Amino acid sequence: MTPRPQFDAAYIEEELQELGATLHAEVTAFLIGGGGMAFRGLKDTTKDIDLVVTTKTEFNRLLAALDDQGYEEVSDLDETYQQLGARLCVENDDGCRIDVFNRQVANKLVFSDGMQQRSEEHLVSSEFAVRLTALEDIFLFKTVAKRPDDIDDMNTLVQTSLDFEAIEQEITAQVELLNGKQFTTHIRESLDKLYEQYEVQTPLEDVVDEYYAQYMDELEVRLVLSEDDPMSVEAIAEERGLDRDHVVKQLEQLEAYGYVEQTESGFVDTGKRDAFNE
Repeated sequence: MTPRPQFDAAYIEEELQELGATLHAEVTAFLIGGGGMAFRGLKDTTKDIDLVVTTKTEFNRLLAALDDQGYEEVSDLDETYQQLGARLCVENDDGCRIDVFNRQVANKLVFSDGMQQRSEEHLVSSEFAVRLTALEDIFLFKTVAKRPDDIDDMNTLVQTSLDFEAIEQEITAQVELLNGKQFTTHIRESLDKLYEQYEVQTPLEDVVDEYYAQYMDELEVRLVLSEDDPMSVEAIAEERGLDRDHVVKQLEQLEAYGYVEQTESGFVDTGKRDAFNE
């Protein structure tokens, strides 16, 4: 397979300026990933320009501008990019690829109010504003994106004196936004790989392990439930060999997030998945 071309900060800057000149209405986009690192001198080149917008209206405006600029939609995405979950993936004649996300990134994280507030202004034209996502949030996105170079980028970002307390607070915010903790399993996996490849540990391990353990405890209870046959607390505890109070605690959490429901006959699974809904 022929390697995809790489693009430096100067090329990305020119593409964004041309995109801004093409827009007919205001759009604010947040640059994440390698592009955000390139503009800070942390990466020489990147294969993709990752942009996040926060409204459907801005997404449609950006889509129209990219089309006018000659970008064409990429239909034959490999599995890695399908998992990334971009709402739109387009490419120009040079092979430069732009992934556009509408609020949710990598099918796992929401571009939160906190992320917007931590971002910094980079490029402003009459219709287009591009803001650089904070390095802390780029690091967090890297932990869930699972693209080939993400662990390398995480290692680079760790060397920049990241505010890990801000990342911890954002993880907590994401639990509420996503109504669940499953995304922390992806963070845990990436942190493990970071240590395996670079022997780098971060202060995030404790908070991630706590959420991971909570998720696994809740999952253990949820897996015995069905949508049709209610089960009592006692029956669940017996089925799993768990303490009754422990089961009650997990059911309370699952019910709070809408994953289980209590009926007159017992608890049932609602069928709800751990995913962000627009």
